[in-house]
Amino acid sequence: MTWIRSSSFFAAAVLVIVVNGAKPIKAHWGVHTGRLTLQGSPVVLHGIGTTCTEYLLRGIGMACWGINNFKDFRNVITSTNDEQINAITQQLLKAKNSAVHPIVRIPMTASYWLNITTDASKANMEKYPELSGQYQTLIKKLVHNYTSAGVTVLLDLHWNDDDTEQQPMALKSPRSDGSPTGDALEFWDSIAQTFGSNALVFYELYNEPHLSSTSEDTETWMNGNTQYAGMLEMLAMVRKHAPTSMVVVAGATSFAYDSTSLLVLDDKLQSMGETHVLFNFHPYMGPNQAGDSTKCPMGFEAHLQKLTSTGRPTIVTEFGQACCSTNGACESCPGAYNGTAMGYDEQIAVIARAYGASWLPWSWRPAAAGAGNACMDLNGGNANGTALVHPTDGKGADWATLWEKYGPHGSEPVPSGCPGGSMSACMQQCPASPPPAYRACVASCADHCP
Repeated sequence: MTWIRSSSFFAAAVLVIVVNGAKPIKAHWGVHTGRLTLQGSPVVLHGIGTTCTEYLLRGIGMACWGINNFKDFRNVITSTNDEQINAITQQLLKAKNSAVHPIVRIPMTASYWLNITTDASKANMEKYPELSGQYQTLIKKLVHNYTSAGVTVLLDLHWNDDDTEQQPMALKSPRSDGSPTGDALEFWDSIAQTFGSNALVFYELYNEPHLSSTSEDTETWMNGNTQYAGMLEMLAMVRKHAPTSMVVVAGATSFAYDSTSLLVLDDKLQSMGETHVLFNFHPYMGPNQAGDSTKCPMGFEAHLQKLTSTGRPTIVTEFGQACCSTNGACESCPGAYNGTAMGYDEQIAVIARAYGASWLPWSWRPAAAGAGNACMDLNGGNANGTALVHPTDGKGADWATLWEKYGPHGSEPVPSGCPGGSMSACMQQCPASPPPAYRACVASCADHCP
């Protein structure tokens, strides 16, 4: 692979990649009036989030993009499963056109990449030689396969290690208890050095921050401390090797669902002249979010509205609904948007379309197949898990239908605001039971309807 980078100008940069002597892939990314641009034209990213690579080394033998080779312990996970990779690539390319660019998200664990042994992975790290190097080989092959097909790859620091999993913020090593972990700054230094020349690789600095909303924690989220790596510290690591690549940042609180801290960060980024940053949200609705009207689609829309003044593109790198109605209410959230009946996931896609926001639902899981798939699995629509899911019991999102309906369509402003157009119409869409869900839904209607 060879590359050429031109000098950056305004809020755009050009990277040209040559893959194995093939025709160069030009990716001229920029930002203009709050929109992501490619080759100077506004685009949105529509894609698919995946899961398994963040817990792979503690679960050797499961389906995870590779063909397990137990006859060669030095290459037990380095051979890719072309059937699985081609299946998701073909789905992604169905959405590709002048207004939509396909993207796939790969969640990663820093300790795996940096060869840090954890309690969870110790047995496998000892059994299979150079397992961290094998992990790197697999990730590199995935990136190569996707980007060679013209699909952008979003590399996500999902966990620092598979013992502590999702922490309030990205960790520095050692952990507060003295145990080793995958240091976030070392991770991004290495990742950006490895992939910085590839124009089709984006970087998501940390999956789901969930610090408090205090000014002290906002400062920690932004600049770091002895325990946590700050967003600006991680950004600096990426910029050492990828000076104009697109970087994705989530807010400080509520598991990547906070716009207030992003406004604070935006002031700093503006003073730095940093343009190539997308702001990120993770809207979900299920039992864990029930009763929280801010997690309903109207609350998500309020966050997007709040950030329009920044002039930065927004992206949703995870979203999903639990086993609630495919085309109706979900927990305390109304089952319609602007008078049209639809489920939670569809409402998120519609709102994103109105604001030019990019999106990737959670998630395509290689082990999901047939009856083994769960409500938040995107795949599992056939026996081997290579088709998008199409529920027939009215529960969970119908991504076989939603992908065809929204995947290929870019930004198109639609009326937004009060579901149903009036307070009474909005209340009629609220679920009658349980009573707490009804009360939360009515409160949400009151917030958004005249």
